[in-house]
Amino acid sequence: MEKEINTIGYQLPGLDLLDEYIPESKLSDDEIDSKVEAIRNILESGKVHVKDIQPILGPAVTLYKVFPENSDKISKVRLLLEDSALGLRFKGVRVVTLEDSIGIEIANDHRETVPMRSVLNDDSFRNSKVELPVAIGRTFGNAVKVFDLAKAPDLLIAGATKQGKTEAIHAIVASLLYSKRPSELKFVFIDPKGCEFSVYKRLLKHYLAVLPAAGSEEEEAESAIIKNAKDAADVLDALCVEMNDRYDLLALAGVNNIKKYNEKYKELKHLSNKGHKYLPYIVAVIDEYAELTITISGAPEARAANRSVTNSIIRLAQKGRAVGIHVILTTQRPSASVITRDIKMNFPMRIAFRTSSRVDSRTILDSSGAECLIGSGDMLFYDGVKMDRIQCALVGTKEIDRITKFIESRNE
Repeated sequence: MEKEINTIGYQLPGLDLLDEYIPESKLSDDEIDSKVEAIRNILESGKVHVKDIQPILGPAVTLYKVFPENSDKISKVRLLLEDSALGLRFKGVRVVTLEDSIGIEIANDHRETVPMRSVLNDDSFRNSKVELPVAIGRTFGNAVKVFDLAKAPDLLIAGATKQGKTEAIHAIVASLLYSKRPSELKFVFIDPKGCEFSVYKRLLKHYLAVLPAAGSEEEEAESAIIKNAKDAADVLDALCVEMNDRYDLLALAGVNNIKKYNEKYKELKHLSNKGHKYLPYIVAVIDEYAELTITISGAPEARAANRSVTNSIIRLAQKGRAVGIHVILTTQRPSASVITRDIKMNFPMRIAFRTSSRVDSRTILDSSGAECLIGSGDMLFYDGVKMDRIQCALVGTKEIDRITKFIESRNE
């Protein structure tokens, strides 16, 4: 499945390929003070007496930590805020329970862009020791959120159209391109719409996994980005074969995960005499999953391809982690018929962008909240235990173009 290349002396992209955005006007003290006073008045009018309110600034949303004098029920606070938010023109209001207080999230009057350059230049990413570090954006206090895709181990991204899913994918891919060499990482891109991932075709020489059936460079280039359900079924089936082959290699080497295997391979070069090889991580990025699973024609071949896609994704999600194969799944149709019980069970890490209803939010996250988001990259990040509200980092089309052209020009 992998395409081996010589990466001795390979140079990772530089931050100079990314833009430095001109800072927008920041949240003013007057805006903070007025919202603190409004929150206090709302709660006092409902007999919720407040000791203190502490704002924690974020790029698009600010968290106001409320310390009530008594242990008032959060449901009462939520009801008071939701009833008053419209009249006060508060947007993106979400009430959450914190360890020491009640948190009230309110959108800022002016949103700040989170440049990809700034999150990749943050110490939390630059000094990260995890296997597949991803800098996805900034949360309250402008802290950069970094997670390890290798421990995720698979990621579901869902929400209404035009709310930030594609931006999140670009941020994830950029993070990985800035942290892993081609010998350490391969991508599989499946793009039913045929337009979202076309720029990544330039990664063919270095980062794209190649199907064994590809007979020439022209065929490889043509199939670099998968665009239909039949081809998606074939490539996902090939990934399942690769997964099983990797398990055989791990068993032969006497280890139980890819990290230990690669360490042992580096130490014992003679392993190559027994068919062993260095195993790069493989990340399969699947855009608009629903397009691959909903059959319009009703033809038997189409239905078979749809079933094959779903079955392969479930198999990879169930067993791929140990051998370094990870799946990122996106959909703009967060319905129970698309995000099924099997998908939710095997995709514990999830990102929700704004949804049109609480029902859709519960389908993605098993809780409400995504319907309160303000769009344009405002997300809820659920790692299976806790939930963070994050403003997604922005990497523009021109920046992606520069990154992929730089990588394409490398001859190593």
